[in-house]
Amino acid sequence: MTEPPGSITRLIQQANEGQPGAEDRLFARVYDSLCAMAARRLAHESPARRREGPEDLANESYLRLGIRDFEDRRHLFLTYAKVMRQILIDRARRDGALKHGGGHTIVSLHSDMPDRSAPCALDALDADTLIERLRSHSPRAAEIATLKVFGGLSEHDIAEILDVSPRTVREEWRRARERMAAWVSGDGQ
Repeated sequence: MTEPPGSITRLIQQANEGQPGAEDRLFARVYDSLCAMAARRLAHESPARRREGPEDLANESYLRLGIRDFEDRRHLFLTYAKVMRQILIDRARRDGALKHGGGHTIVSLHSDMPDRSAPCALDALDADTLIERLRSHSPRAAEIATLKVFGGLSEHDIAEILDVSPRTVREEWRRARERMAAWVSGDGQ
């Protein structure tokens, strides 16, 4: 995820200015990072849906979003994480419609690894609802949760994207998990 300072932002500015080839250069520059995000997220998918590779999720994200007027690197990766989230939610809804409870993505609020037996194991739809609820309490915590849960990013990568310290990410993620777990268990507001 580490990029030379300003290179992605510089390409975003060039694309926004309509410079020839800038969009292609920008997509080529971020493609590997998008595939890595997709691979980490797909590791949490049911085996039936892992037949699609991370390139498929990255490409589908690009087809839905393209290279639009991003403000900066942070905006680009956060937006792509949200699009990947929506794709996974759409897939979970489709799978759920095919067979009640079938094949939903499982996420855990207590670790980075999904565990269907964990006390706070959620499907992607429930996780999305909790993150949206979290957004009203702390927009940055909701961004961290989106990048962590649906982008599969490490604390270091999230810190880099949000321009905060890894410690800030770790603490806000811990508080966000506690708050969402309390909501799930009925102990929260």
